[in-house]
Amino acid sequence: MKVLEKITLQTLKKNKRRTLVTVLGVMLSAALILAVVGMVTSFQKMMVNYAIAENGDFHDMFEEVPTEKLTFIEQNKHVEKYYYSAPLTEKDLDQSELEFYQRNPAVPYGVKDYQKLDSLPAKPDQKYNIFVRYTEPGDYEALREQILEAVQGSATSDTPINVRTNGELLRYEAGVMSDIALTAIYQIAAIVIFIIVITSIFAIRNSFSISATERAKQFGMLASIGATSKQIRQSVYYEGLIIGLIGIPLGLLLGTLAVFVLVIIVNLLLQDMMTASVEFSMPFWIFPITILLSAVTIFCSSLMPAIRAGRLAPIEAIRGNNDIKIKPRKLKTSPLVRQCFGIGGVIASKNLKRSRKKYRTTVISIVVSVATFVGLSSFLGYGEKTVGIQFSDEEIDYAIVNDTPEFYREVIERFKIQDYVIYEQTRAANASVYVMDAQSFARYAASLGLKSTDYHETAIMIDQAMNLNEDGSYSIDNSHHQLKDGDNYEVEVIKSSKQTDQSSDEANLEKHSLKITKVTDQKPLGFSRTYAPMIFVSEDYAHKDMLGVDNQFAQVFFQHLDGQAPEITAYLAEKRQEKAHQEMYYEDVEEVFAQSRRLVLLFGIFLYGFIAVVTLIGVTNIFNTITTNIALRAKEFAMLKSVGMTKREFNHMIRLESLMYIVKALLIGLPLGLLLSYGFYSSFSSAVDFGFEIPWMAIMISILAVAILIGLTMRYSVKQVSRQNLIETIRTENI
Repeated sequence: MKVLEKITLQTLKKNKRRTLVTVLGVMLSAALILAVVGMVTSFQKMMVNYAIAENGDFHDMFEEVPTEKLTFIEQNKHVEKYYYSAPLTEKDLDQSELEFYQRNPAVPYGVKDYQKLDSLPAKPDQKYNIFVRYTEPGDYEALREQILEAVQGSATSDTPINVRTNGELLRYEAGVMSDIALTAIYQIAAIVIFIIVITSIFAIRNSFSISATERAKQFGMLASIGATSKQIRQSVYYEGLIIGLIGIPLGLLLGTLAVFVLVIIVNLLLQDMMTASVEFSMPFWIFPITILLSAVTIFCSSLMPAIRAGRLAPIEAIRGNNDIKIKPRKLKTSPLVRQCFGIGGVIASKNLKRSRKKYRTTVISIVVSVATFVGLSSFLGYGEKTVGIQFSDEEIDYAIVNDTPEFYREVIERFKIQDYVIYEQTRAANASVYVMDAQSFARYAASLGLKSTDYHETAIMIDQAMNLNEDGSYSIDNSHHQLKDGDNYEVEVIKSSKQTDQSSDEANLEKHSLKITKVTDQKPLGFSRTYAPMIFVSEDYAHKDMLGVDNQFAQVFFQHLDGQAPEITAYLAEKRQEKAHQEMYYEDVEEVFAQSRRLVLLFGIFLYGFIAVVTLIGVTNIFNTITTNIALRAKEFAMLKSVGMTKREFNHMIRLESLMYIVKALLIGLPLGLLLSYGFYSSFSSAVDFGFEIPWMAIMISILAVAILIGLTMRYSVKQVSRQNLIETIRTENI
């Protein structure tokens, strides 16, 4: 082993703490890169599984191929595997589904529509559908044409063979078709990896810079006895190589474990939402990519420290002239600092000014972490509010629409449902007028303070409208028609219920005056997120007939089902097979909302996981910088104590330095975080304006976390230095 390499290894062993922290930074960087790529490949594998689950495991389906011509496909060297199905007829599909496939000859059959045959029966029919997988799916078009030419070239029939392509499988498995979702995932992954690499370079570079600073005298001595600039640079690169050989494999193991755990978490949270589960997929190619990106990160981190080390003049390096170069006026401290904090404050301030690079590096690391945490916390908050627009905890649990009130009462009676409300639609054109069942209307009216035993003359109006502003955002007008209790409102009703006559022309409208008993903004069950002028009347309303009630498309909402939702869903699915209920639509709203919350939780896990790892990389940088800076100042501290600085004054000086780190970092990081928060708010407000909210909780967590981090790191570093003997420390050279 060469002499410089031996010295480099000895230096790494001597500075075990800094070496371990640098290895940790490389390990986290590699793990995070691998985890991002691994989750992308796992989601892509899920999409492949979904395409197979929906349509089948094939690339092309050749429809109704004569039995004697199947050999041309079966024996094709480019066909990996195949299976069959009988041609579909009216016996297999209902008329509407069969007509859909006839109108769309390229759309693949769904798995549920055909019966898979791995081999032909002993006495095969005339024709069969054959589903094939290609050995090279990227060339599926050329292979398809080759097969068609072979099959049809010798066919006696002039009827062309139709081909149905499993585009979803080709898109996700071979990447031969463009897909917005997959492209977006890869773009996001590329951006995230770029952020990881840049953050890691910044953090790890600081470790190499500190190492080069510590070894400056060593490099000077080596240069004075004949070591060339190239050899000194290679010594720094060799240090990076050793750290990479340890950190990258550990990062690969940690990243693989992280992907495995995340896949389990994703499947647990989304198990009821997906046809196919996320599959743990770590193709071999992602490991060389991760190693390459990590190697580039380490090289870029060590590049500038190596160049600076190679340029050091031997005499200046041995003397340490390059350690600190600053003009005296740059060290001037405000008299206010001395008056407020005493001599300790002056020394603390001067030290930060003369060590601007180390100070700036630490501050920037904290700034990046704080700004990222505050900004992304707001992003997650707005995402949760967006989900809340559609669903709410106190909203409905179940909804059924497009059926009759009689059928809804049958369901209510069958499952003994207590909390419900039935709405019948009307043909009112200029307002949404709903007829409620008598019991629900009485309960709603009573909640508004309307006392009555008979509501046959009561009409309740919600006078609201959602207006589109010029900037594209929406605002709520809570007094759209300026109506008051007791005012009359003219309702325009479409005369005919026939679809062809649904026109708002004057000739097809009847106008009726309704006396509005109560104008309110309190909405009944099922309409709490709706913003439009609405009128509600009871089914006993005296003037119901003139409103043009259309009870064929009524709707019902349920609450407090106590676990009955699956039974209701199964019953409704069975009823929808009947012709009378084919237009019916139903939804387990409580489950949909629960799924939405799980999506937000999953998003939060990924988001905060990313923040945590990036922050941890920054923490290793901060720890390295502060501990090494304190260690390099051990002689300075010993001199201050030797000339009379008491332990109390010394601790006061260190606390002031910590405070200056904290204040400077927060003064920059928090405004940047708020700026990032406002940027996310602006993006969301283009669709729905929630109003900008300052993320106070994230700010408080950031302040507390930074104070604890800096305080503990400084305390640990000073404790290590304080154990040293004053005289020995003054005599010791930092080599």
